[in-house]
Formats: sequence, structure tokens, C-alpha cells
Amino acid sequence: MMRAFRVAAVLSVLVAGAAGAQAYNYPALQMPRIADREYNFAAASASKAGTSLLFQWREAMQPGWQFGFDGGLAAPQGGGDTRLVLGGALAYQATRSTVDFPFDVALTGGIGASLGGSNSVLRIPFGASVGHTFDLDDGFRLTPYVHPRLSIDRCSSCQSGRSESKLNVNVDIGTEFVVTPQVALRVAALLGGTDYNGGSSSVGFSVAWTPKGLRAK
Repeated sequence: MMRAFRVAAVLSVLVAGAAGAQAYNYPALQMPRIADREYNFAAASASKAGTSLLFQWREAMQPGWQFGFDGGLAAPQGGGDTRLVLGGALAYQATRSTVDFPFDVALTGGIGASLGGSNSVLRIPFGASVGHTFDLDDGFRLTPYVHPRLSIDRCSSCQSGRSESKLNVNVDIGTEFVVTPQVALRVAALLGGTDYNGGSSSVGFSVAWTPKGLRAK
């Protein structure tokens, strides 16, 4: 009960005041274990939202907390105007895996935007990344995870020049394969997505690089 109360309390803080990421229809690629420092280079594709190229920077701020930044470009399907994608993120390490509870849980939340053409879209997603790390031979590691979240989305000039808001459900299902202490490969599928950025699911792939000596344990 105390663990559940702590998780709920921290999630409330994240919803109320965090700067957050995932400003477009692409997987957040947020692992259930927060990083000390990480540079993530990602590409995502969706049937309607088109192709996105992203850079993600994640940095530990204090014990248990992580700040993140997303920046990139998106080319919508059908030749629409290229969109600028910007966002920030906070994550909190709610739990680490133990014998009794074999899952890592990171609470996430914040705000992000995609800008371009005649409208702009603001997103405020919040949720939790949950997964388990399997240690393999030769130092390899595999972490399957799921990252469900709710997103409050607001679009300016999307419907007949008027602004409107919607509540959307997003779920990442993915995995990370750690190749070396500095390099990890990630692949994830986003189920859901915002109605205002194409409203379609997407698949993303990334290469994450952690400076030597800073790999989260």
C-alpha cells in the first residue's frame, strides 16, 4: 500500500508541473530505468503521420529524477509541410526490480509541441514505463517494456480555424538490446497517437549512446 501511495503521489506531481516529451506520433523510447546521461538518435514511421527524425537527450538531475529533451523534424504523409518537433520530459524511478517485484517502473510526464503549416499541436502526456532487464551472456542485456500513458492534446486552427482539445491513449511496446556499456539498440511500436498529427500508430528505431562511465546500473 505504501508503494502504491508513493507512485500515485509522484505521478500527481508529474502531471501538475512537468515539462514532457513525445510531441508527435512516434514512440517515446523511454526505458523503465532512468539514465544518468543518454543521447538517443531515433527515426519513426507512421502510415499517416509520415517519417520523423529525432534527437533525444536525457540527463539525471538528482537521485531518482531524470530530465529529457526531444528535438527533430517530421514529414507528414501526402506532402504536407515539414513540422518542427520540440519537447521536454521528466521521469521518476518509482521502483527497481526485486525478487518480490521483478519490474522496473519509471513515471513519466510533461509537454511537447509540433509546429508547421497552418496549425500547431500541444501535447501533455503522462504515464509509466514498466519492464524487466534480462542479463545475457557476454555482457548483453535485453529489456522488454511497455509504456502506457494518457495525453491531453490541443490543436490550434485544426477544425474550421478553431482550437480544440482531446484526451488520447498512447501505448509503447518495445525492447532494448544493450550491445556494449555505451551503446544500446531500441525498437518500439506506438499504439494510438494523437488525432491531430495523423492519428496513426507508428514504429520507431533508435541508437542510444551513453558516455563512458555513465551507464545506469
